[in-house]
Amino acid sequence: MNRALSLLYRWVLPVVGGLFYALALPPYNHSELGWVALVPLLFALEGCRPGEAFRRGFLAGLVFFGMTTWWIIHVSLPGMVALIAFLALYFGLAGIFLAQLSNEKDSVWRNIFAAVISAAGWVTLEWVRGHFPLGGFGWNGLGVTQFTATPLIQFANVTGVYGVSALVFILNYAFFCTIRRYLRNIGNATPVRRLSWEFYLAMLLIGGAFMTGLRAIDALPSGNSRLLRLALVQGNIPQSLKFDEHEKPMILDRYRSLTTTATLEQVDLIIWPETAIPEALRYDPETFALVTNITAKTLAHLLTGTIDFTPHATPEEAFNAAALVRPDGIIAGIYRKIHLVPFGEYIPLRKILPVFKWFTPITDSFECGRDATLFTLNLNQPSKLVTLSEAKGLATAADSEVLRSAQNDNEGKRFRFGTVICFEDTLPDLYRQFVKRGAEFMVNLTNDAWFQDSPAAEMHLANAIFRTVETRRSLVRCTNNGVTCLVDQFGIVRHQAAPFTPATLEFTLPVSTKLPVTFYTRYGDVFTGGCALLAVASFCLSRITRKASPANSSACR
Repeated sequence: MNRALSLLYRWVLPVVGGLFYALALPPYNHSELGWVALVPLLFALEGCRPGEAFRRGFLAGLVFFGMTTWWIIHVSLPGMVALIAFLALYFGLAGIFLAQLSNEKDSVWRNIFAAVISAAGWVTLEWVRGHFPLGGFGWNGLGVTQFTATPLIQFANVTGVYGVSALVFILNYAFFCTIRRYLRNIGNATPVRRLSWEFYLAMLLIGGAFMTGLRAIDALPSGNSRLLRLALVQGNIPQSLKFDEHEKPMILDRYRSLTTTATLEQVDLIIWPETAIPEALRYDPETFALVTNITAKTLAHLLTGTIDFTPHATPEEAFNAAALVRPDGIIAGIYRKIHLVPFGEYIPLRKILPVFKWFTPITDSFECGRDATLFTLNLNQPSKLVTLSEAKGLATAADSEVLRSAQNDNEGKRFRFGTVICFEDTLPDLYRQFVKRGAEFMVNLTNDAWFQDSPAAEMHLANAIFRTVETRRSLVRCTNNGVTCLVDQFGIVRHQAAPFTPATLEFTLPVSTKLPVTFYTRYGDVFTGGCALLAVASFCLSRITRKASPANSSACR
């Protein structure tokens, strides 16, 4: 019997916890499991010493991250193994923290206090995982399991996605307390029967969040709306062909043909995805001619992902960038990606630790951009065409900041928007900087073809949805192979192209003239900072009190 219990608590419960957590996320999407996913792990950790608690948490992390990040194998097998093992360390640390706060006494106030402190600790570790080291990997926090529960997640405009994680954790802990009380009463000659106030309080919080969210969604937007007509082109170019010089004619022809299939009488903005064109827009005559011909014929602006260079720097620097081209052929602006993906866009410490090159197929590294560039879309522009040499001159005149062209004084529709590239729409703090600077809507250019037809694209969208709720700005996502879509300011996917196929998605985007600046946009992770202070103080206090009293080593099975 003892051996069976040991097997259950040491191995089965951590594995089940990691399994339930993963099943709550794409592609499985059993979001209801998010509310109970950590219950098995909480039982497994109860009363454990730090070493055993770390091992059990680490095991749950291996299962969870193994099921949710396996698709990195399409880029690098050693990289996938290393990343899964590293990320699982955070679950091990969470195990130590949660075990330290566990208590044998079944007191309502003790349980509520433990639930709040444990949630604060979990949220703090999620934030740390999203920032350290090398910029972090914050995908698939506990709150992301509820990305389809639109009314429930609206309070993220105050707390960020981390507040949703805290709420989901609190209900997990309430379930844990309720089930533990029931199990202790089994076989008890005088069972203690009382209401599960922990559970009722958690449900009160969830109900309040849900009702507040419904009111936010139903509220009429202030100000008038301007309409912007967009055409998003999804090229579906395999990663193995994207930078093959022999495939360049095919790639350019595909984007040309997909763009000309636009059916709206007049498109205002055409968008191509991350690194859509295999050569640098500013320095390749064939690519530049294609883009400017399209903008001249359609009288539309065109935003495309491209590689960009600083030709006057020594050595020459390369950037993963996005360029906006006006109907008259002038490059109106360039954004250079700020947050690069380690081992995907650059090799960390490559000069000090050359062994890192074995974890990635890339040989060269991009440089980081510095500015959260905003593009201005002016629908009344002069129609003077420019040549490639003129475009180069415009570009090099202001290489360190937003590239600006001469603006006329005609009054008309103007839109300001920010563009993030690749995984940058999963980074809350970076994303909000664009909105804080005045972005009226956001654009994400992505190439998830690295991961073929895996669930990575769907997971990417699930994480990005929270950026729209946090900032109350619509997000236009243009991807190479999926998911190309429009997400409104409440996190609802309004338009979507079929993934993993060439497609053109057209729609009209309403942009209000009076857009709110949310608490989260203005102040950032204040909630998470409070959680960190609470968690650290409580953990230190718990260590002091435990040293003053004998440890109960028999509680850990």
